[in-house]
Amino acid sequence: MSVAKWMDEGETRVLQILFGSLAVDGAYYLGLYKNSAEPDENITVADLTEISGYGYARKSLARGSWTISGNQATYAEQTFLAQGGDWGNIYGYFITTTLTGTGGKLVAIEHFGTPYNIVDGKGIKIIPKITIS
Repeated sequence: MSVAKWMDEGETRVLQILFGSLAVDGAYYLGLYKNSAEPDENITVADLTEISGYGYARKSLARGSWTISGNQATYAEQTFLAQGGDWGNIYGYFITTTLTGTGGKLVAIEHFGTPYNIVDGKGIKIIPKITIS
């Protein structure tokens, strides 16, 4: 897997935190999506078809727990496991500002070149990475 790309909402959020008066987020959240086409940079969480059911839940990515090296931030490996049913094809992961729902801001997305078909009892391991350039 490569590196997530910034989404417009994420870039705007960074500007609002650094140069505006928006408070820093305490955590970010990692989720999986099923959209087969690579999402445009201007989409929101509501535009994604997120996995649901069978043990799925977004993972919390605590602030201060990222490893920063040069222009890249990397988080520890996160494992998602389907339990009780199949998730089907997973096309990528996203980072957002809320644990559930579509009201949060979409910070970044990594779209996989090839989907991963996740069946009951199997999972996917994600190492979230994001780069600035």
